[in-house]
Amino acid sequence: MKLKLVLAALIIAPLALTACSKQEEAPKAQAEASAPATAGDATTAEQQAAIDALDKPVLDEKNQDVPAEVADAPADEATADTETAAAEQKAH
Repeated sequence: MKLKLVLAALIIAPLALTACSKQEEAPKAQAEASAPATAGDATTAEQQAAIDALDKPVLDEKNQDVPAEVADAPADEATADTETAAAEQKAH
């Protein structure tokens, strides 16, 4: 019984000390850091060009396992379901 009481005290004590400790000014600093950008922070044309140059993805440069004529070919029609086809013919 004493072991359970000591274990409970060891678990609850850090939680109580953390909850009752003096709060820092972190919420104010985080609010200022997450403030939306103002008009003064707008990107210039040069900066946007640099961003666009870096932002373009490389489209399958190293993926050459499927030839282009096979990859660009139209898909085959799905195999017709014989039960559905038979039911449609009887309905007409």
